[in-house]
Amino acid sequence: MVDAGSIVKSFLGKLPEQFKHKSNIEVLVRAFAEELEELGGALWELETLRAIRTASGKQLDGAGEIVVLTRAESAGYAGLVDFDVIDDERYRLFLMYKALRNANTCTFPELIEVCRLLYNMKLLYYREFDDHPAHFQLMVGADFQDWMLKMLYNTKLTVKPGGVSVELKFFELEFFGFRDLNKDALGFGQGKFLHIIGEE
Repeated sequence: MVDAGSIVKSFLGKLPEQFKHKSNIEVLVRAFAEELEELGGALWELETLRAIRTASGKQLDGAGEIVVLTRAESAGYAGLVDFDVIDDERYRLFLMYKALRNANTCTFPELIEVCRLLYNMKLLYYREFDDHPAHFQLMVGADFQDWMLKMLYNTKLTVKPGGVSVELKFFELEFFGFRDLNKDALGFGQGKFLHIIGEE
């Protein structure tokens, strides 16, 4: 971001020799420089503070109008049913998800990106079934926070082509298994049996 001092120095350095060291011209240049500095600050705020990743409060609500997702609707995504207001950080997360969903073409890399964004995914297992062609299963492994668990129980957030069904399952990391079958598995006394969240 430019400051008034550098603007003045640049302007005065470019003046023809006969206008240099004229106090009235320097005063005029300084007045313009202060206005340009203020304008530059406003433009910087427009470029940075209105982006989904950096906006807050009303600015974030404005981003919600663009991607068509209000705070109340995002509270539903999060599994919150008692109130309409959701904090900026979670609202930002769902805005990024909605923006990705609005523009996605349902490719596998986009599916991975959504799972990484929403759940901070560490492991993902994808499976298709010959006897059920328009269907796939996703198993997402992550260190789920408490607020994420509410989200898992209350909604199905993913990207998929129209007419295709998806079965989402979630499991926590540090599970028991054999390294030759699964490099992420832990041995005896280190891991616990794999538990699908929400299943008894």
